[in-house]
Amino acid sequence: MSKSKPIIEDAVTIVPVRDVEASVRFYTDTLGFEQRFISDDKIFATVVHGEAALHLLYTEDQASLKATANHISVYLWVRGVDDLYAAYKLKLDALEEGRVRAPFDQPYGMREFHVKDPDGCLLFFGENISPD
Repeated sequence: MSKSKPIIEDAVTIVPVRDVEASVRFYTDTLGFEQRFISDDKIFATVVHGEAALHLLYTEDQASLKATANHISVYLWVRGVDDLYAAYKLKLDALEEGRVRAPFDQPYGMREFHVKDPDGCLLFFGENISPD
């Protein structure tokens, strides 16, 4: 009898945030995610968009919040990146300067746009444009 090899099926980023409810509003209202779960005490939430999910975890720890703003990034693979950006554009235009980078082509074969969430987590929305 052979044993099947274990497979990791998915990964979800856990993002430390100052205010879970405000973060959920940003992800749902600005970026079209859906709220899948929010705990009764409002210290944890899950937001989803298609097959992508993020966990939002409340913290008061300044080092964790600094890490969110300076070191945490999430890459979201997209089909139709320009259409997605166009769908978000009005709401993205209302964000503070420096939180959005419009679509552009990367030398590594991706077309991307970037958005920083309320705590500074950098979200890359990218689509493969390489000919291969």
